[in-house]
Amino acid sequence: MLDRVPNLVTTRAASVPRCVPMRVATAAAVLSSILLANPSSAQVVGGAVVTPPNYATLLPPAAGQAYTDPVFGTSILRVSDARATEDIDGGPLEFIVHEYSTVSPFNRGASRLLLQHQSVFALYDRAGRLLQVLPHEVHASSEPRWSIHDHNLFFFHDANELRRFDVATGASTLVRRFDEYAHIGGRGESDLSFDGDHLALVGDDREIFLYRIGTDTSGGALDTGALGGFDQVIVTPDNQMLVGWHAIGPERFNGLELYDANMGFVKQVSQAGGHMDVGRDADGAQIVVRANAADPNPICDNGIVKVRLGDGGQTCLLSLDWSLATHVSAPHEGPWIFVSTFAPADPSADDEGWTAYTNEILQVRLDGTAVRRLAHHRSRPWNDYNYAPRVAASRDGARIVYSSNFSLQSLLGFGPEYSDVFLIGAGEPARHPHRPTG
Repeated sequence: MLDRVPNLVTTRAASVPRCVPMRVATAAAVLSSILLANPSSAQVVGGAVVTPPNYATLLPPAAGQAYTDPVFGTSILRVSDARATEDIDGGPLEFIVHEYSTVSPFNRGASRLLLQHQSVFALYDRAGRLLQVLPHEVHASSEPRWSIHDHNLFFFHDANELRRFDVATGASTLVRRFDEYAHIGGRGESDLSFDGDHLALVGDDREIFLYRIGTDTSGGALDTGALGGFDQVIVTPDNQMLVGWHAIGPERFNGLELYDANMGFVKQVSQAGGHMDVGRDADGAQIVVRANAADPNPICDNGIVKVRLGDGGQTCLLSLDWSLATHVSAPHEGPWIFVSTFAPADPSADDEGWTAYTNEILQVRLDGTAVRRLAHHRSRPWNDYNYAPRVAASRDGARIVYSSNFSLQSLLGFGPEYSDVFLIGAGEPARHPHRPTG
């Protein structure tokens, strides 16, 4: 049974042209229930069109306070308040976001999370308290990745160095300097591997390779200089590599390709890339869950599709209206993944452009049998990128975060790039018999 706060949201007809304040809960017991709640009994199921009330007028709570989604009944914690937070270089921040849907911002145990303060990262606890702004070397392009073994450590890169940062001591230490490159990076979408020992890296924006931390060794490199452009590199649960190419089609260096640890070609997974994340199926098999909107021959329209990397089997988990774009986040363990939808056309909540699942945070079962509708994120396209919610899960799937501007550009006159971070407890950690391999 869901342990959730009562619905304390004040409602008002959407036509009333003034902001609607939220009544919020701040007691420690309520925050605890938000972080541990299982939303399954509060969900709205099925594909009905469900619109958010007071879409043009509702204000979010203050940072560290919680509210209840007025449609889905889910308790939501506002983690950050950019406009009340000082930038490291002075003045208020314009936005605070988490990095990306395929990168977990949560440490081991999900007691801490890393959020981006415009040009640098900062450390928060899961109740929404800002603990520290990290040094300039942990900058917005440094791709910090939490260790899965030590809750105080994360890895990041600076120029051609891979470094380790200890949040308990503030010490930054060198892991490896890649002298053969001027700079390294991961293209922003690959997290630390499931075994915590591998990173997908790109040297000088062209050579793709897999680095093993424990042995300080790299496999062979794929030089992409003459092969066409690529979007993302992602290490799979069994320490293979996925490369998403810009080109679409059945030929080599098109779509999504699977490589071994030495960057030897294994197979084409799909003829198109797209937003995706990797995980394990119920039997422990490697999977990629991806948005198939660009597929030349999709198994379902604008779908969220599970692809088994071993046998190539596909399952359509959810088909969406073509007006919607998505991001996908897969925890290390099943049986659920998370999807955030967003509508670039910015429909009004009372017009025909608002279709089923518009601007929602979803929890989708990996066998395609169920969809839990958790929240309307209320973020609108006042900019090209920051507004997209990009839901991201903890590795055990018990908590998720997403970004939202709550339309405060319109309500309060905030700048176009404004966004803040919100957190939902998505249930007790999943228990799965199949663990990541070493």
